[in-house]
Amino acid sequence: MDLSPKKQKQTLLLSKSKEFKFFKKLIQQSKKILVSTHMLPDGDGLGAEVALYHYLKNSKKSCRVYNPDPLPDRYVFLDTQNKFLYGPKQAKPWNQFDLWVIVDTNDPRRLGPLWSELSLKAKKIVFLDHHPVLNDKQLNFSYPPHAMVLTDLASSSIGELLYHLFSELKLTSIQKDIALGLYVSVMTDTNSFRYARTTPMAHQIAGEMIELNVNPEEIYQSIFSSKQLSHIKLLGHMLQNVKTTPDGKTAWLEVSLELMKKHKASADDTLSFLNLLLLVKEAEIICLFREETANQIRVSIRSKGKHVINKIAAELGGGGHDYSAGASLKSSMDDAVNAIIKRLNALTKTRP
Repeated sequence: MDLSPKKQKQTLLLSKSKEFKFFKKLIQQSKKILVSTHMLPDGDGLGAEVALYHYLKNSKKSCRVYNPDPLPDRYVFLDTQNKFLYGPKQAKPWNQFDLWVIVDTNDPRRLGPLWSELSLKAKKIVFLDHHPVLNDKQLNFSYPPHAMVLTDLASSSIGELLYHLFSELKLTSIQKDIALGLYVSVMTDTNSFRYARTTPMAHQIAGEMIELNVNPEEIYQSIFSSKQLSHIKLLGHMLQNVKTTPDGKTAWLEVSLELMKKHKASADDTLSFLNLLLLVKEAEIICLFREETANQIRVSIRSKGKHVINKIAAELGGGGHDYSAGASLKSSMDDAVNAIIKRLNALTKTRP
């Protein structure tokens, strides 16, 4: 089957497509399968990796997980003995493998050095995603002929997409180790089932995983109640310095590299800060600007549902969902804020 990007599937019925059936065949036929997710891995990508890893291992496949960044502290419970969720400078993947499954992104740039390191070592590559596919112009990149993109916009998370995959493959049953990954993926990427993209299936999957002895309270405490005191003080500083546009419709936070170093905070430690801005009644769009290195700013954008914001992120080389997106900009903090807020201000002044 042609794996060129012209054949990539972006649909609400991915499980019914020829491409999805071809992916199932690849899983069945492959013996060595590598699994990865994007830089700064989140609960969706990591949970999906855990579920897929255990499913493949229980199906007698050789599987390894290898990511461009280390496992964040709050997700250590997914691999308490550090046996399979590997990051840089840990166990290396094979020199050659049959299939590379990349979850929760369709943008090779978000794999950092892994893309150039591993893309020619895989016989086949599949990006398994639920975000809109960027075009070649946005990416400034062309997918190689042995890579394909499968993205299902209707899935709340990669966990939901994998649930359908496992149900159709039937290579093994869903046990607790698989259920843990699926639950974490679904729960985190719906923001505990609060985002607009939360589906009835997301709730159904969560219920089934709890029946398999996944403990919701333990998972929640591990992910969301794991802040150091210094990080709470950083949050206090951030909340005292919330900025808004004159009409209050856009609110944002700015986190400098100096401030993160002072409070010994990682990028992952700041991700939950953004959700607190959702409490601001007048705000229709919220942002978090984080300085990653000098003149490198990462912006995360959320909309409460009145305005689609992923097109603005795409204009700046990023992407995401309709109401949740992000981008990385090579600029100063002031320039990045001005560029984004100017666009968002124009968006909020239009009628939804």
